[in-house]
Amino acid sequence: MKNFIRKTFLKLKSAKRGVALLIVSVMISIILPLVTDMNYEARTEFELAMNYKRKAEAQVLAQSGVNFAVIIFDLQRQIEAVLKQFNMGQTIEIWDIVPFDTSLLRAFTMAGPFVDIEDITSQRESEQRGAITNEEEGDYTHTEVGDPIFQFPGDFRIEFETEDDKINLNQLAYGGRAAIIKMLEAIIEPDFYDFIFLENTSRKEYVSRIELIQNIIDWVTPGTEKFVDGEKYLVGGHKQRQYDDFQPRYRVKTAKFNTILELMMVYGVDDVIYRILEPHITIYSTGKINIMKAQPMMVEALIRAYAVDRSATIFYNEDSMRELLGKVLARRARDGFSKPDDFIKAVAEEGVQLEKEITRIIDVSSNVYRIRTTGVKEGIESWVEIVVDREGNMFYYREG
Repeated sequence: MKNFIRKTFLKLKSAKRGVALLIVSVMISIILPLVTDMNYEARTEFELAMNYKRKAEAQVLAQSGVNFAVIIFDLQRQIEAVLKQFNMGQTIEIWDIVPFDTSLLRAFTMAGPFVDIEDITSQRESEQRGAITNEEEGDYTHTEVGDPIFQFPGDFRIEFETEDDKINLNQLAYGGRAAIIKMLEAIIEPDFYDFIFLENTSRKEYVSRIELIQNIIDWVTPGTEKFVDGEKYLVGGHKQRQYDDFQPRYRVKTAKFNTILELMMVYGVDDVIYRILEPHITIYSTGKINIMKAQPMMVEALIRAYAVDRSATIFYNEDSMRELLGKVLARRARDGFSKPDDFIKAVAEEGVQLEKEITRIIDVSSNVYRIRTTGVKEGIESWVEIVVDREGNMFYYREG
């Protein structure tokens, strides 16, 4: 009897252990995924919060870069004043010489022939702690100690790009129209663009070179009638007629461009034509093209637009044009152009005479710049892009 009771007790005890083990296993199988999921969500939310924090810090760094750009402009004015004192006509822009990237500048200022910034900082801090005291006269001198240069968490870099090496499309609406028309014609004149303007092209909005420029003029000029000038632009009519079949339908603006992307709304401007024009156009410049900064295609357009003899062989031979451009650009790199007449002379020495009227549209300095500052904090970037002139007037602001 005792053995039976003992065996029964052991069986019950074993059964209870089995049930307990089963319950524990079930609980673990339920709780483990929940805990893992909660842990994953917590880590994800933490990383998102940290990235948001880094993004905010990067944005502040980018905005600090804008303030630093103001200092750079002031320094540039001082350099130009010194150059003017010594009758050095050629403009030197410091952002073409020094890369304004704090990660590079930090390494540069703390290496080579420069004194270690940390040594200077330590010396100033000891002066502050000891505070120079003259016991005899009872004088106390306090020394302010700021942060060492570029010694801050994160980095920013600043990029300067002049807007004055491009054509200002908004000037089609007023006085500078004739010069802008000539430049637009010159940009799309080369033979290798012929395939775009062939009548049998598959382009949905077919236009000739003349019609394209006429449509751009019509977009920015007031009134309902198409632009005509009695020479090339002879076909008039109502501006809106070409746009009536568009879905969704929209009207011709008859006012200045607000953005360059707005050019895509002009009848006849597709992706191909936009990509051809976009590097050479702006809506912010002073209206004069800085020949010291102009891209090779813009230099070629200037030569094509203002050549005295447009029938010269060079304008129908791409190899000859490339050779001419190479020589003019080499002259610019070697000697620079201190005044517009230097450019005219350089081109004349290569056999092409330019109209004196070109001096109305070219210059050797810039006044309007597009500045992009990028803040970087632990791999997260943020940027600010502005368009300003040297007097500090802002025409455009965007951040991201």
